[in-house]
Amino acid sequence: MSALMDRLTGFLLGLSRRERWLVAVLALIALPVGAVYGIALPLAQSRDAARAAVAEARATELWVADQAVQFATLARDAGQRPQVTRATTPIGISGIEASLRDAGLREAAAELANAADGGITLRFDAVRFTQLAEWLTAQNDTWGYDLAGFTFERGARTDVVAADLRLVPLQ
Repeated sequence: MSALMDRLTGFLLGLSRRERWLVAVLALIALPVGAVYGIALPLAQSRDAARAAVAEARATELWVADQAVQFATLARDAGQRPQVTRATTPIGISGIEASLRDAGLREAAAELANAADGGITLRFDAVRFTQLAEWLTAQNDTWGYDLAGFTFERGARTDVVAADLRLVPLQ
């Protein structure tokens, strides 16, 4: 460390008084500017990105709540449908696939797979929320499965979501 300081001192002593002032001013300006551009601005950008992500999550939450209210209103306005006896025997993956085809959702399903426990995993990359909700409501009493878990993520367009559904046989 001492050798480095000796070399720096020797270098500075070799400079004229005016050059030493310029090096000092450069150091006093370059260090703060480097700190601002190297530390402060990336931190500020990260903070802004985090705030944008929180705002997007809140907007998605409000959108999903609005879609749920809209769907409930439409279902109420459509009137009461006759009650269907709930099936207790699972219809299997082929029955789910047939109901997806009937609803026009098979092409939108990116994954339709059996799970080891007899359940079914469904994944949609981009599907209309209202169409998916109508299909789920119509199938709920007839397919012999419970919806064990689901995830909806807002898509790029209105009424489009990415969805993951986990179905398990009725117990």
